[in-house]
Amino acid sequence: MRRMNNLLTLFTSMSAFFFGCFITTLLTSVDKCPAQKSGVHKLEPHPELFLMVLILSAPRYEDKRNVIRETWLKLGRPLSLPYYPEEFVYLPFYGSMGHLQMENTNDQANRLRIFMDWLEGVQNSKTEVPKRNIKVKHFFAIGTQGLDPDLRYQLEKEQKKHLDLLLLPRLTDTYPNLTEKLLHSMDALTHHYDFSYLLKVDDDSYVKLDYLLNELVSYDRKLLRRSKEYRDNPLPALYWGFFNGRSNIKTKGQWAEPNYFLSMRYNTYALGGGYVLGRKLCEYMANNSHHLSTYVSEDVSVGTWLAPFRHVYRHHDPRFDTAYMARKCKKYHLVLHKRNETLMRDLYNGKLCTFEVANEKQLQRPIEYYYDWHKTAEKCCDTLVI
Repeated sequence: MRRMNNLLTLFTSMSAFFFGCFITTLLTSVDKCPAQKSGVHKLEPHPELFLMVLILSAPRYEDKRNVIRETWLKLGRPLSLPYYPEEFVYLPFYGSMGHLQMENTNDQANRLRIFMDWLEGVQNSKTEVPKRNIKVKHFFAIGTQGLDPDLRYQLEKEQKKHLDLLLLPRLTDTYPNLTEKLLHSMDALTHHYDFSYLLKVDDDSYVKLDYLLNELVSYDRKLLRRSKEYRDNPLPALYWGFFNGRSNIKTKGQWAEPNYFLSMRYNTYALGGGYVLGRKLCEYMANNSHHLSTYVSEDVSVGTWLAPFRHVYRHHDPRFDTAYMARKCKKYHLVLHKRNETLMRDLYNGKLCTFEVANEKQLQRPIEYYYDWHKTAEKCCDTLVI
């Protein structure tokens, strides 16, 4: 009897042990389950891509999506521009305290002049350039939870025709859910695609995709070629856009942030009309989405999440016109936010977009500046682009 009791005790202990291991394994596997947050499981297998273009769109905006399909998404496929010279590309270096050193305002101004000279040479050149097939893929991200059946049917028709909708079944598509929408999208894309960089834009943004892609390729080539120079430090992780460091925390309206108590101002962030992220940063956000505090503004959230990292290369670029209101069009702009379908077609056809409003002089359009990374936030953005 005593031997039976001992065997029973041993069996019970072993059962408890293996059951505990099973539960631990189950919970761990659920935490690492691909696309757990987004609920997206039916995407193509992981093709190797250079650039993933993520366009956040609303369910009813098929007309906007069609214009984007018919205009700037066609640029750069294949790429037929001469290589942007690598010597014109800035690579950040680590300072004595182990932090990446960004360009000063003089260097930023010089880089813009170099680009304008290069751009003029390209546009005036009659030399035929060999075409390059840089792998690019795009998706329009749309939340479908609780969607009207008729609208859902229209989206399914659109998907059958274009195969470029990233339908997010666990997300209700509303403005307050914009940050969650970004996280759901990153979760799905990082688990299903092997891309190097991600360009996030809104469906009212126009991108000169050929020029942006050309420069991004040059940056990537130079970074790989000189990667050994970083030694024991991590390679810079690109965060490219137009940065704001002195924006006051909003307390009213649709941008009100009732839970932002980290500082007097928002942490430095790239404006949400369009920015580029390296894959490692996308993976970080996707894999830690359950632990990140989300804020109403998706761009503010991204800047806050990436603020602590010493290896993030914040590439401030006045060629990104990505604020809440459009600036005056310049030939050197690469990303242009707040453009309607007519302006997008004009840009695609080589016209410099213009704004015809009765009170133009009264409008306070956002200023264009170089970012001074060596000054505190309230003095970051006083060096204007002339």
